[in-house]
Amino acid sequence: MLCVAVTLCHLMSPSSTLLNSQPVTAIQSPQDSVDDSAWFDVWQRSFTDSIDFTVRQFDGMFSQENGPHRNKQAKAEGRIQLSWEPRSRDLAETDLRFRIRVSLPHLEDRVDLLLSDNEDETQSDTLKAARNDSLGRRDNTTIALRFRPDQNSHYSYRIGAGRRDQLYVKSRYRDAMAFNAHWAMLYDAELYYYTRDRLGAELGAAIQHVAENNNVTRLNNRFYFRDDSNDWLWRHELQHLYPIDTHNALMYRLMVEGLDRPQYKVEEFYTGLRWRSNPLREWLYFDVEPFVLWRRDEGFKPSYGMAFRIEAYYGKAH
Repeated sequence: MLCVAVTLCHLMSPSSTLLNSQPVTAIQSPQDSVDDSAWFDVWQRSFTDSIDFTVRQFDGMFSQENGPHRNKQAKAEGRIQLSWEPRSRDLAETDLRFRIRVSLPHLEDRVDLLLSDNEDETQSDTLKAARNDSLGRRDNTTIALRFRPDQNSHYSYRIGAGRRDQLYVKSRYRDAMAFNAHWAMLYDAELYYYTRDRLGAELGAAIQHVAENNNVTRLNNRFYFRDDSNDWLWRHELQHLYPIDTHNALMYRLMVEGLDRPQYKVEEFYTGLRWRSNPLREWLYFDVEPFVLWRRDEGFKPSYGMAFRIEAYYGKAH
């Protein structure tokens, strides 16, 4: 039971596993002794220091001279990902993704500042060509303040701007349940309102199995309700994670996505095999992912491709 509980906490955290496009436990061990004066180490330290300086200035606006958190400093953590995702119908597809989370200690560690290229965390590792445009989620910078009643609360609330420059408010509940040492369920629900898209909701549930050899199989199910079109977008995804050694892992993915109006119909199929490695530094990752994509707007003709990614983490996110 303890093993699954720890795995669940790791999967649901912002620095979770490759299942959520973050490093897997199997490749999070420290690297061998290396010289940290390489140009990419200097860049990573300089970038982290510049981000931390900025967020400390922001957090200082809420400081009190004799406050309980006067000796704490705000810090940022996150990732930057650059991808080239050529496929048979678009050889020039590229993607730049980022996510920054800032903890603000002078607001009693209950408020975070979030900045990302997309507010949909569940699609953080999805190919650009496979991300559905129906909810207006593609290439939209999002900034939000997230409030939690306390640090261990299952509830969180956000206010911010995103999705084609709209203001929004969002409420989320997230929890996990371990059935035994191998089986568990993660579930969440969201309710939000956008100034133009109006009311929306999301429901998600994932069944997860952790085998004796640390292989992880996970079935994700997610439903999005859109008030402006009065329909549901649904997505089902099967993932199988296979750790190879301390620096390499494989993940197979099979996804189907669609709408329920005017009738229940499939919009796209996707399957791919990702190899993820961090041979140089624990904060620097490389991905290679051959895939096949079928989309309704392309007549469900197979589109073959190969995704290449480089991903850098800073702060505590790695």
